[in-house]
Amino acid sequence: MRRIRCFDRNSDDPSVGVDWRSAAIMTATLFLNFHFYQDYGLDLWGFGTLPVDASVLAVGVLLLTALFFIGPALAVRAAQRPVFFLIEKSTGAIPAFALRLCCVAFLLLWIAKLVAMPTLWAFERIPGRELSLIERGLIAALLLSFLFFTGLQSTRTGAKLALFNSKLGIAILVAAFIRVHDGWTAVPTGFASAGQYPAALHFCASLSELGYYAAPLGLFFADLAFRIPDRKQFSLTVLTGVALPLFVALSVTGVVGVATAASQLYQPSLNPTVAMTLWSHTAGSAMPARMLVAGITTFGAVRFGVRALAACGPAVPQGKLKLYVLVFLIVVIAALSLHPYATAFMSVYEMCAKCLVVTAAVLTADLVIGSKEVTARRRFDAVGVAALLGGVATALCLPQEYTWAQGQWWQPWLLPSYGMGFLICLIGRFAQRLSVFGRG
Repeated sequence: MRRIRCFDRNSDDPSVGVDWRSAAIMTATLFLNFHFYQDYGLDLWGFGTLPVDASVLAVGVLLLTALFFIGPALAVRAAQRPVFFLIEKSTGAIPAFALRLCCVAFLLLWIAKLVAMPTLWAFERIPGRELSLIERGLIAALLLSFLFFTGLQSTRTGAKLALFNSKLGIAILVAAFIRVHDGWTAVPTGFASAGQYPAALHFCASLSELGYYAAPLGLFFADLAFRIPDRKQFSLTVLTGVALPLFVALSVTGVVGVATAASQLYQPSLNPTVAMTLWSHTAGSAMPARMLVAGITTFGAVRFGVRALAACGPAVPQGKLKLYVLVFLIVVIAALSLHPYATAFMSVYEMCAKCLVVTAAVLTADLVIGSKEVTARRRFDAVGVAALLGGVATALCLPQEYTWAQGQWWQPWLLPSYGMGFLICLIGRFAQRLSVFGRG
């Protein structure tokens, strides 16, 4: 029988290479979990029949993978340095420090959402027992202590734990598909609402929603990518850890949604999500147990976030100081998980996401232009800072009254802000190169 050791001798020193299968398995948990199914599973659906939806889905997955995962990862691999080293090289030391803080805030709020829905919410639905705010906070803290402890182990141990979570995530999808067997006949025809919005608007809206989730995570994936030994293994990691799980999660969740909409489990006027599929017409006493099982699928993504959180901060030596830091982070996330969708928290989350989306664009533009290595430490890089400010300003100042942004049921700023940051950085680097050639 396989054993998972709590402390593995295989170190996670950044200078040590990572097996591509471990990296792929851990990354796949970002998509093979209940939170992703519920919030993003129906995006890139509703364009027509099943073959049409599958084609659109394939194109969307390729774009998401190329823009938000392959771009930053190839940039980091070219530099053979961690992602924050590359961010400092592209923007300067002070902006890089601010972006590091931005990553920490993003991860704290993202992990809090994963812990809250549906795991923490399941305890609120236990019949005959209403938990107080303090009790829910203690449950969240205990759960986070376990996830931090298991998430900060070696890559090999993390991959074993992630494999279990991914298998459970797939099993949840299979169970949902079987439960809506009476709606299977509707799957080939797709959603009845296909064509409700113009195809271009619908595609951009879906792509922006998924990019809102994927773009910041692509930066953290890049930290794993530079430790993969060669290009072939890197390609396999992207294929099996990003593109394939993303396609499987979206395609199966969409099929389940179509079947749910045509089945007896459908609740009128609501989206036919995986939650509706699993819990509709279910006794209240059975709900908490089902929600807890679904919540376990998010543990792999939480552990990925914990590892990313450790990479964002400075190196802390073993001892009391490291313990105090971990306790502080656990307390903060536990507090955030009690109200993860509060307006103030969501505003901070969205602002952090905007900054990280533009950062991914800057790193990708530097890769495309072939920016040379800079050894001197600079406080600010004029081109990188201009690209960051231009991209974020686009996200903040984009007029919302345009027809294409009506309803605000998507993220209309994401693709324009990414494009603006990419374009400013590309033009700026090209101008820098011309000026150097002119002086020469």
